[in-house]
Amino acid sequence: MKVLIARCDRLGDLVLSLPALAWLRRVRPDWEIHALVAPGSVPLVEHDPAVDAFYTWDGLEWDPLRERLAAERYDAGVLLQYQTPLAKLLRASGIKRRYGPLSKLSSWMLLNRGSIQRRSSVDRHECDYNVDLVRRLTGRGVDAPVAHPVLHVGEVQREIGRRFRQDEAPGAEVVAFVHPGSGGSALDWSPAGYAAVANRLAQRPGWRVFITGSHLDRLTVDALAPHLDPVVNVIAERFPLRDFLGVLAAGDVMVAPSTGPIHLAAALNLVAVGLFPPAPTMSPRRWGPLGPWATALLPPVDCPARKHCVMDDCLLYNCLDGIVPARVIEEVDAQIQRRRHAGAATDPAF
Repeated sequence: MKVLIARCDRLGDLVLSLPALAWLRRVRPDWEIHALVAPGSVPLVEHDPAVDAFYTWDGLEWDPLRERLAAERYDAGVLLQYQTPLAKLLRASGIKRRYGPLSKLSSWMLLNRGSIQRRSSVDRHECDYNVDLVRRLTGRGVDAPVAHPVLHVGEVQREIGRRFRQDEAPGAEVVAFVHPGSGGSALDWSPAGYAAVANRLAQRPGWRVFITGSHLDRLTVDALAPHLDPVVNVIAERFPLRDFLGVLAAGDVMVAPSTGPIHLAAALNLVAVGLFPPAPTMSPRRWGPLGPWATALLPPVDCPARKHCVMDDCLLYNCLDGIVPARVIEEVDAQIQRRRHAGAATDPAF
């Protein structure tokens, strides 16, 4: 059987979809599994042993892609996140069995194996929702443990990571990354808070600290920079994603908000401490990082939101200011100790 699994949105969403691919590979090793991802997300699947082949979709032109998918003659397709144009693409490609969440009116017409999930109720983690969708492919009676996300990097990326650590953190016992922006995906902690964490960690003997960020975080990184100790290095926008995965895999710690890099770090077995708002649709209950040394911090407030954060219309805004730098550092230390006691080094894939 040949199946196409599609997840074409943001990096963190794809990371939380990797367990669905791994689960399907584990229970049906005889199937041919292809992935459809956003062009910028290719480094997340190109070395994944659960993926036999992959295609990319940019959300715009799809006539050439339709022809290529049609030529594959898929037995089934699964949308892990529903998008109407993407569902139309699968149908136009001749995929007879189309699975996915029944979340919009058009999904009832375009998905003939859809599932009602009500993800906005936030009763489960995003990873679990994704696994449930692929589980339908194999039948309700088939089950297996669900692992946390694991990212696999290639030899070229490993060498980039080794060279980065050797050249820019020579002799360091701990390499830490602080990623201060969410790219607009969630409520953010203050730049001053991230700067305080970076400075305090950088003062420790044997620690090297780096500020990371994409072009979407430029304003946040610019606001942070004046508050940084000179020993903290800013490497924001320096590496393309493929190289950044190698650099990240060579590190030990990531502190970040609810954004793709915190999920990348957790999936590479780093200590990953995420700062999350308590509003249900942004909370770690659905979006928290998953990994052996991953954890999420919430502000000590009783959030009034029923579903969505109303941002500055809320009397508690910005509630993330209730998280103090000392609490973040305390959690970093706790997870590092757990990691050391377990005898963990860097990610096995690295």
